[in-house]
Amino acid sequence: MVLVVDIGNTDTKFGVFEGEELRSRWALHSDLHRDADEHAALLRAMLDYHGAPRVEAAVIGSVVPALTERMAAAVRAATGREARAARSPEVRAIELAVDDPAQVGIDRVANALAAREIYQAPAIVVDVGSVTTFDVVDRAGNLAGVVITLGMHNTARALTAAGAQLPELQLARPERVIGTNTAASMQAGVYWGYVHMVRGLIEHVQADLGADFRAIATGGQAHLVMDDVGMFDVLDPDLTLRGLALIEQAYQEADAA
Repeated sequence: MVLVVDIGNTDTKFGVFEGEELRSRWALHSDLHRDADEHAALLRAMLDYHGAPRVEAAVIGSVVPALTERMAAAVRAATGREARAARSPEVRAIELAVDDPAQVGIDRVANALAAREIYQAPAIVVDVGSVTTFDVVDRAGNLAGVVITLGMHNTARALTAAGAQLPELQLARPERVIGTNTAASMQAGVYWGYVHMVRGLIEHVQADLGADFRAIATGGQAHLVMDDVGMFDVLDPDLTLRGLALIEQAYQEADAA
């Protein structure tokens, strides 16, 4: 079994793969105050709970450097295996057709690789989280570039911070686009503004590159906007985990060669 760890700014997601099958998954808040011993205790408990005590390899994809080494130590303590920290410039399974591959987050690479291998190129992967990213996989199967913008929650926080009298906002799907009180007006602006932003950027990319670029939704909040955006061909909330598993497979094949 292969343990895959995706450390994001808000959540850390874990997956256990047996071959190509994602047998189990879970997530924890990415807590900068949690030390390696606490991570190890939690990891042991979750592996036992999911019936996956025998980890043969582990890979970490992280965009939070402060947590990378702690998680690697936790994996070592919990499984007895050395976790491989995947780094974008070292991934040979997909070409990064960008100015500086070192600046590309490993989650972007994982999404692009999984999109190509599982759903075929060309594709646009929209990762709906605290930050929203659009990963473009060109017809040759390369990561051709990325669009980065705020996610819904951070948009809501920015809106609240912009006005001294604006209330804290509970995100929800408003039935109407025109609010009749401040909270409803803010909900409508954030939710429907976000939906139209995502739709508009997909349309723009498809207009620039070709209408046959299929749109794939992933990320923790993708299911909230999937239907209203109305342009997604696929919803795969585990796409990044699948991509990291493919990266680890490529590393293993290179090591064996």
